Amino acid sequence: MIKYIKIITILLISAFVCNSNANAKDTKQLAISYAQLVSHYYKETAIKTKTMNKAINVFLNEPNENNLTRAKSAWIEARKVYGITEAFRFYGGPIDGTNIYGEEGPEGLINSWPLNEAYIDYVRGNQNAGIINNLSHEITKSTIIASNQSDDDSDVSTGWHAIEFLLWGQDLSLKTAGLRPASDYIPENKINERRRKYLLKVSELLMEHIAWLNNQWKENGEGRKTFLSSQDPGGAILTGIATLAGFELSAERIATALDSGDPEDEHSCFSDQTHIDVRANFNGIKNVYLGLGANGEKFSPSASTLISNKNPTLHEKIMSTLNKTSNNINNITVPFDKLLSETKNSPGRIAAENTVSNLIVLTENIIQAGKELNWNVIIAE
Repeated sequence: MIKYIKIITILLISAFVCNSNANAKDTKQLAISYAQLVSHYYKETAIKTKTMNKAINVFLNEPNENNLTRAKSAWIEARKVYGITEAFRFYGGPIDGTNIYGEEGPEGLINSWPLNEAYIDYVRGNQNAGIINNLSHEITKSTIIASNQSDDDSDVSTGWHAIEFLLWGQDLSLKTAGLRPASDYIPENKINERRRKYLLKVSELLMEHIAWLNNQWKENGEGRKTFLSSQDPGGAILTGIATLAGFELSAERIATALDSGDPEDEHSCFSDQTHIDVRANFNGIKNVYLGLGANGEKFSPSASTLISNKNPTLHEKIMSTLNKTSNNINNITVPFDKLLSETKNSPGRIAAENTVSNLIVLTENIIQAGKELNWNVIIAE
């Protein structure tokens, strides 16, 4: 897998930068349709996250296995939509640009990983681990935020994966996801009461952060206004999907785990939903390129419109690579931690390797599209 990192490094160095723009009218229309697409997906994510929060409240009011299963299902459904929105990152938008949440935006509070389980709660071999078991540590929204990656990047206290761990617990088997019992949340002792409070607060925080992003991209939202007034919105759009394809998804989320063979390096390791994460991130890239909404709605013009008009052959190459990558993802072994235990020549691992290879080809094609349209496509870690 080292060869993939080398190729990605070359892409980081060779990403094209220029000062001129494509046809101003076409670019402006693209920026408007893209902003509507972003708003569409953040609205869907906000709805699903609110549904998840309600399911968690139902579970906490009546902590039994059925309600825990429903809360898990709501997490999975909300996560699927959020994964698509990862394609709106990497160019300094509201999610990871300068704003009220600091220089890096709220992304670090929403989706930080990998997560050190023992930072939050008990783990195998240490029943007294984590914030929840530290009775001197007050559990509030502000302390949860303050604790997030305070000393180490893996000391994640909030966001999707904190909730995931609190719902599933550690995944200690290749056959199942984590098996945290509902009884962990029966209010019968101080620790369970603290665990209940932690899950409630961290769920509310995620809902609030997603709602903030939703508001930023509404018609009169500050994030949308800033994006529409930017000098190179086309470059930002392609930078987002190229960085997700050529670095974050291919290297960080797939290749790193393949290289290490460590289940701790897979994205959603507690729930065994990493394959769904990969699919959702890929769908984000595809949907931005084609301007597709959650139910197949068309947001036009899309990047593909302008690229196909400029260079039909390049557009066909991109479409071919998208189709190949989609087929690769379909053949990745499920669950992902089982794949990591397979031999190098197993079909599932080969499918994952091919996914990485085709994502890098896709990135090269997107960079070329930026050159064709005179947009600044800048890929950086």
